[in-house]
Amino acid sequence: MFVPPPLARDLQNPSVRTPRIERAERALAASSAIEAPSSTRIEGLSGPVELRRAPGGYLEVWPRPTPQSQRDLYGERFYEEDKSTYLSDVDRDRAYWDGLWSIRRGMLERALPRGGRRLLDVGASGGFLLDHFRQAGWRVFGIEPSRSAVRHARERFDLDVFCGELLAFDLESDRDWREGGGEPFDAVHCAQVLEHVLEPEACVARIAELLAPGGVAFVEVPNDFNVLQETARTRLGKPAWWVAPDHHLNYFDAASLSGLLARHGLDEIDRVASFPIEMFLLMGEDYVGQPEVGRQCHARRMAFERSLIESGRISELADLYRALAAAGIGRTCGILARKAR
Repeated sequence: MFVPPPLARDLQNPSVRTPRIERAERALAASSAIEAPSSTRIEGLSGPVELRRAPGGYLEVWPRPTPQSQRDLYGERFYEEDKSTYLSDVDRDRAYWDGLWSIRRGMLERALPRGGRRLLDVGASGGFLLDHFRQAGWRVFGIEPSRSAVRHARERFDLDVFCGELLAFDLESDRDWREGGGEPFDAVHCAQVLEHVLEPEACVARIAELLAPGGVAFVEVPNDFNVLQETARTRLGKPAWWVAPDHHLNYFDAASLSGLLARHGLDEIDRVASFPIEMFLLMGEDYVGQPEVGRQCHARRMAFERSLIESGRISELADLYRALAAAGIGRTCGILARKAR
């Protein structure tokens, strides 16, 4: 459970007793006492799925796919078949994405000394976020398994991107593919990756290894089984539509993600959510299994965020998403964590 910094300091002082502290202590105790079933079958959008509770608290699809099937999916087919319009969509809406990415960049820049500006993006896709950071003065590098996405990043933006999996990348032996290789990174960005991988623990351990002492990582995952999803599922009689085992092998919430980072020496210092898209379901817009309705809801979400971005209200948007994260609401959870010096 994330405790805001002022409250964290008070909790360390036994002489300070306030209702706010007592509520936080009760919440911490309750969260640690919950024992979820080790294995459960749930009705996903495409049928029943077995989920098992990993030792780290998140849920895993079972049985697991083979490593080769994952390499084939993300190396060859993902951007060609499953997400065939993704690169062109981001390119078209680049100003919108730059506005959202500026929130993450601000989090990283406030957490680092002025000279620390070397970024590694794990799951770099077509290089859009790397280009955003580079335009702000960062030195940037990427890791991406998709050959077509890497080709886009290299040809469109002239970026240094390692084509392969995070666990196949070695800071020393792969130093020749980028200028000045061998040094650890000041920051690592890893968004929408851990839910796809076979070994989340090993991936976070590698992220920690790639960070310099005092460096920071921003890690984002879907916020699954959140209160809006579960409310919509109960009230509307829906399956767990977010359980998509063809792509998502792991299911996190903020507590399990924060715990995963902490086990590998990355301590949470900030947290943000993203737009709670499930809100549309509770307002009567049923997008489950209806792609056209889903596109309309996504367009309305973008219109909301664009209005704030284009009005110069990005800091207020960031504050809103911090507040939603504190309440456990939002489609994704993004955590900023620091490696010990």
